Amino acid sequence: ITFATDRMIEIELLANSEEGLKIPNSAIVERAFYLIPVEYLTKGGNTGADGFIRETYLEDGTVSTEFVEATIYNSTETEYYVEESVFNIGDYIIKPDSDEKYPISKQATLIGVYNINKGYADFKQITILYQNEEYAIVKSNTEYGLSVYDHIVLKGDTVNENDFIYN
Repeated sequence: ITFATDRMIEIELLANSEEGLKIPNSAIVERAFYLIPVEYLTKGGNTGADGFIRETYLEDGTVSTEFVEATIYNSTETEYYVEESVFNIGDYIIKPDSDEKYPISKQATLIGVYNINKGYADFKQITILYQNEEYAIVKSNTEYGLSVYDHIVLKGDTVNENDFIYN
């Protein structure tokens, strides 16, 4: 009876519920990418990997082309999201089987987390279904996103892409 008036319990009522992966808000980061039209993607290199043909200028001033392998982080019907470290603003890429050129200039950001399953930080896009002050519920098993049992960095702002994570 002495403590009956001092007892409290915090509850949170949800009007609608969402199913997905629960991640802490501290893991969520925003990252910028270049947008490149889908018709410029080609396969090449020794592995047949996805990439783009970049126009370069040699020291003597002649024009040359090179295949640049690029990781695609997301796609829409018209554009691919490609990491910034592969290209510079003002680089030109060439459409396969054509003389059309596209200047790299358009940018956009994605929200995601760093996945460390392979021992290094790899950015994965997330789709937030619900979020409060402490955590977010994100969609699982998306094409460029997270899956169940993936390991993520808890403080996303402390790492960079491709940083090795030590045990």
